[in-house]
Amino acid sequence: MSAQGQIFRSGAARDYHEATKLSYINLRTKPPLYKTYRDVPVLPLPPDFPSPDMPVLEAMASAGTVPDPSPPPNVSSVAQLLYYSAGLVRKAFLRSAGEVHYRAAASAGALYPIDLYLVCNDMEGLEAGVYHFSALDFSLGQLRQGDFRGELARAAGNDPEVATAPLSIVCTANFWRSAWKYRARGYRYCFWDCGTILSNLLAVARAQGQPSRVSVGFVDSDVDRLLGMDPSDEAGLCIVTVGSVFGVPASSAAAGALPDITPEYNLAGEQIGYDEVTLAHAEATLATPEDVAGWRSATLSAPQRRDTAGSGVPVAMGQEPGLPLAEVILERGSTRRFAREVISSTQFDTILAFATQGMRWDFQEQGSLQGVYLVVNAVESLAPGAYFFSVENQELTLLREGKFREQAAHLCFEQALGGDSSAVAFFMADLQDVFRRMGGRGYRAAQLEAGLMGGNMYLAAHSLGLGATGMTFYDDEVTEFFSPHAEGKSVMFLVGLGKRGHPNRVRPYRSRVAVQLDALARGAGMPQPPRGS
Repeated sequence: MSAQGQIFRSGAARDYHEATKLSYINLRTKPPLYKTYRDVPVLPLPPDFPSPDMPVLEAMASAGTVPDPSPPPNVSSVAQLLYYSAGLVRKAFLRSAGEVHYRAAASAGALYPIDLYLVCNDMEGLEAGVYHFSALDFSLGQLRQGDFRGELARAAGNDPEVATAPLSIVCTANFWRSAWKYRARGYRYCFWDCGTILSNLLAVARAQGQPSRVSVGFVDSDVDRLLGMDPSDEAGLCIVTVGSVFGVPASSAAAGALPDITPEYNLAGEQIGYDEVTLAHAEATLATPEDVAGWRSATLSAPQRRDTAGSGVPVAMGQEPGLPLAEVILERGSTRRFAREVISSTQFDTILAFATQGMRWDFQEQGSLQGVYLVVNAVESLAPGAYFFSVENQELTLLREGKFREQAAHLCFEQALGGDSSAVAFFMADLQDVFRRMGGRGYRAAQLEAGLMGGNMYLAAHSLGLGATGMTFYDDEVTEFFSPHAEGKSVMFLVGLGKRGHPNRVRPYRSRVAVQLDALARGAGMPQPPRGS
């Protein structure tokens, strides 16, 4: 057949070429850092609220468990809660980037995918309603007027604490804000970012004398509808109740059919969908209040795997109260370089103890989904090595002695921070056990708990004059490093701890482990073919 008579096909080749192009992140599709609404009533929050000056460690010691009855919240205490958990705390102008915004809690890549919504009853300075918190201009956008705590309580499986608490804060995530840079893995980072916000929020509530609790179980579609969210843009992650549960029960005004609201807001831009994220989140949805109640009941009653590591040494909380909460939150920042110096055993024990206690969840009454594995590089009175910390028993056990700075830097995704730190804490969960007891919803719970503990480590470390930073990691290599004890477990989050280095800038780094792996990938050490073959 002549060339003119042939059929030339090029579609697959064209698609392949387009799919394999290399480029920097598409800045034109970057979603906005702030969700803003058009044409909703706006209530400016008062700027003269008091600062939470309770020492950090005192605030963390019993977060969520203050005695009842607590003083009712008012608009000033709400402003304090929002500012110190998710507020815009300062701005800077960088010659290379222009104006940069810094928020109260840490965020992977400074992308801030988490938004906060309020569902409250009438309080001093704020009428009952459903509100969106705008960190950009420190205001509340009113989405609904009236007491909708009963509606939120039904979505939470007819939870009486949600119904009677004067205030609930719903944390939501715009997954694309994180996925824009981190792709499908950004789904995890949303939970970590939410966890660091929760850490601040619970500590500030305790400083106010308010009890609090975090709920992961709720009817997703009902919460979407209550908040007027488009589930293709945004999803609820948790509900935080704040205030005494012995208040006046929620009004039944919202007990009937809930009217739809469709407030207009700035769009997230051109989004790229990731099927893994869509399917993972959809699999974990709960469809009815009965489903929520059944999930919570089964979760609380199912036997949980307990970690053991032989004879552990109890850790002890230090007596130092730490710096004031407001000072720590406002001055906190992710450490970019550690000084490779020794920290005291008291500082180390205090951080471990305070980071892993004092949390109330709807899915468990005691215990934790996490085990904390550590690479200890420079802690007074501790031999360098790999350790396991039992959250349940508050005991530390040496798994393997050795100097592992190189391995730590490699495990922390080839970052000098891992090797330079005094210690790196890896929060690890047995996901098979979590899925058995809690289904796909348990994945959200495990990620949120790890993020909250990581946020607590930030607060505790900075309150003691140390630095802390969250990092990403090589998943399976971390499990392998801590095995056989960590066999079957997965890393949820990690935090490096130590004294800040100067200047506080990232140190370029390449571990010997990575150099060796690169050499092997290029063929070094491979058997050579026979001559003449």
